[in-house]
Amino acid sequence: MKFHIQTWGCQMNDHDGEKLSGLLSADGFEEVGTAEEAELVLLNTCSIREKAVHKVYSELGRLREEKQRRPLLVGVTGCLAQQEQAALFKRAPHIDFVLGTMALKQLPRLVAEAQAGKARVMDTGEYPDNHLFPPSVTRRRDTAKALVTITEGCNHACTYCIVPTTRGAERHRPYSDVLAEVRGLVARGYREVELLGQNVNSYAGGCTFADLLGRVSEVDGLEWIRFTTSHPMNFTKDLAKVLVANPKVAPFLHLPLQSGSDRVLKRMLREYTVAEYLERLGYLGEGRDRIALSTDFIVGFPGETEEDFEATMQVLDDVAFDGSFSFIYSPRPGTPSLRLKDDLPQGVKSARLTRLQRRQTELTRASNARFLGREIPVRVETHGPNEHGWWLARSGEWKTIHLQAGPGRVLPFGELVQARVTQAGPHFLGAELV
Repeated sequence: MKFHIQTWGCQMNDHDGEKLSGLLSADGFEEVGTAEEAELVLLNTCSIREKAVHKVYSELGRLREEKQRRPLLVGVTGCLAQQEQAALFKRAPHIDFVLGTMALKQLPRLVAEAQAGKARVMDTGEYPDNHLFPPSVTRRRDTAKALVTITEGCNHACTYCIVPTTRGAERHRPYSDVLAEVRGLVARGYREVELLGQNVNSYAGGCTFADLLGRVSEVDGLEWIRFTTSHPMNFTKDLAKVLVANPKVAPFLHLPLQSGSDRVLKRMLREYTVAEYLERLGYLGEGRDRIALSTDFIVGFPGETEEDFEATMQVLDDVAFDGSFSFIYSPRPGTPSLRLKDDLPQGVKSARLTRLQRRQTELTRASNARFLGREIPVRVETHGPNEHGWWLARSGEWKTIHLQAGPGRVLPFGELVQARVTQAGPHFLGAELV
């Protein structure tokens, strides 16, 4: 049977997609590139914002029409599956099975039951060992950087966030398992790994996250370590020290702030004030200048005043983030923030988001300009140049690099090369091979 997996959302979902692909491939299924070629389509969903949910239901509508033309199994997994569960069948009766985020290993069973003609197959239970996924099964899509889950779930309770519901409480992989997986990946030729979790900073698989980074960095042949995502409350001095001092840990930190207003942060139940967030950035010390810093902002949270928003703009300027991901508040079913009065007109929210993003573009341009003339290591992320002669690469600071290698020059995919930065825009750096 031919299958296709369509994934929305974060890196955790991307990696779940790799795991699900591996499970089906191990059962003799063949992965194909489009839903039109497939006999089984699995939607690996996100529900963090309303827009992501709309995309899923739009695709389900398209698959309903496809299913009327030919035999087709349709499955839904990911956060929307865990959140909606049986309600998905009511809204989209043509769904054959629903698989929760904490039951991924049950995929072959659910597919077999659906193939046998059983209707509305569902498993959204919590299996204690779901996070202990056999690395050998994972079918990796990126051959330059490997995603490695170290923890799943979240013990925080932000009022706007559905993740504690869809991903459950924190479960941590033993550090010995993580190290074994990284060693195996390096043996297969990988030189970069990204450690994943809803909150990697709270890792407790037999050591702290700072300790884990140190242990992973000792794996011979590994060149770069990245990680995501971090909660400010669990960002420690020891972690900051490793980030600054360990040459294998990429000089990039994504630390979501969400708002520059203490009043809004309290309503969000983020557990820190702006001053405490800035204090944690201070842990980086003199190394702060070489660490690229990005963050998240939610604009238009219920009750956000103009003064609250101006406080966010002030922090944006004070910190001068290298980049940020910013969104209009999206009320999610089952979250405490639904009880708050969403009293801001959509036009006000949109105007605030536009203003914040324009300012961020200016800050990113200024940040990128600091790289002009510098020689930096970058990893080649394409197998050949584009029509303009540029190779796509990525710096340790997570900067997109358009790399000019020269006529006829072939760059090894996935390798680190030295590049001199010659251009700096808000979205990429232009560079030439040294």
